[in-house]
Amino acid sequence: MDKGSIYTAYKASLEGQRAQVTLDLEVLTSNATSIPEHTNFTEYLDQLVGKLVEINDKIQLVDFLITQEKKDGV
Repeated sequence: MDKGSIYTAYKASLEGQRAQVTLDLEVLTSNATSIPEHTNFTEYLDQLVGKLVEINDKIQLVDFLITQEKKDGV
């Protein structure tokens, strides 16, 4: 397995994580009954947004690595 394939597989994994967090965020913000009374809404929202930012940053870096690998492989 070459670097490009590894990066592509990792990106697919990250995109799956992003879809999960995005769904959690959608449920949290659109369905008030899904929020337990003991949950600190803004704290949980901040956690989800933080995860989403981290995943998006990783995807951006992996895209850069894929581009570099293609340039180096030419």
